[in-house]
Amino acid sequence: MGPTLSWFLLALGLALVQESSCRALLNASRFDSVLDHFLSRSKRAIPQIDKDEVLQLHNHLRGEVYPSSSNMEFMEWDNELERSAESWAQQCVWDHGPSQLLKSIGQNLAVHWGRYRSPASHVQAWYDEVKDYTYPYAHECNPWCPERCSGAMCTHYTQLVWATTNRVGCAVNVCGRMNVWGEIWENAVYLVCNYSPKGNWIGEAPYKHGRPCSECPPSYGGGCKNNLCYKDKAMRPQHEQTNEVEPPQVNTDTLIPWTVPHSQPNPQPQPHPKEEPNSVEYMSKDEFELYASYT
Repeated sequence: MGPTLSWFLLALGLALVQESSCRALLNASRFDSVLDHFLSRSKRAIPQIDKDEVLQLHNHLRGEVYPSSSNMEFMEWDNELERSAESWAQQCVWDHGPSQLLKSIGQNLAVHWGRYRSPASHVQAWYDEVKDYTYPYAHECNPWCPERCSGAMCTHYTQLVWATTNRVGCAVNVCGRMNVWGEIWENAVYLVCNYSPKGNWIGEAPYKHGRPCSECPPSYGGGCKNNLCYKDKAMRPQHEQTNEVEPPQVNTDTLIPWTVPHSQPNPQPQPHPKEEPNSVEYMSKDEFELYASYT
């Protein structure tokens, strides 16, 4: 073999190695780009663009419930709820918490890995549980453990459209290693949304059915926006409190938990007193996305 042919084969080999390396780097860069959306903002609880999208979607979905709601309140972003969600998301624990806070807030969780998913896509998935819900009460879509840990779930939906829940704060965190039902997920994107006042009260419907805005609380002054009870900023007090929660009142003699077996009688609507919700251990699951709701 002549020197010219030898040099040609050597150059061809180097070119193939370089092409293979470039392909590997390209595949790695595609995966890294999924994480960069969140990792580049690791010092923030949630990117502003995602925050705006999540809030707008909440209000859009709340205004479109069927049957229509007569007392659905406009939802606003709460920085205190965002900070509490951020604190929990940083723990990278696939469970609801912290326990002392759950007495006064509602909480929806989601986690995924792989291709990019916006936080709003998880919010939409929570709402899509409506297909398994029959107004006004959740009978068949609230699995309870350990007796029955499978089946349809709709408590994310009911928290999202709980009429008197008018504040939300969410956070996103990328967990290097996260234990999800005994499996270790690397670079898991964890979404936590906290709600106040909390919803999913036992024995109550998420909202009243009727003409939109026809039964708004007096504090809204008759304001209505996109089928939601709305208070114009000019009407709000100068120093409005944030993250105010309704203290739960417990009366176990009059209310039946949603998580009771089907053999027991169905709960009836009782506006007062309210019993503190129970934690539902069941979490719905698909290939790469998991959801959990504290109720």
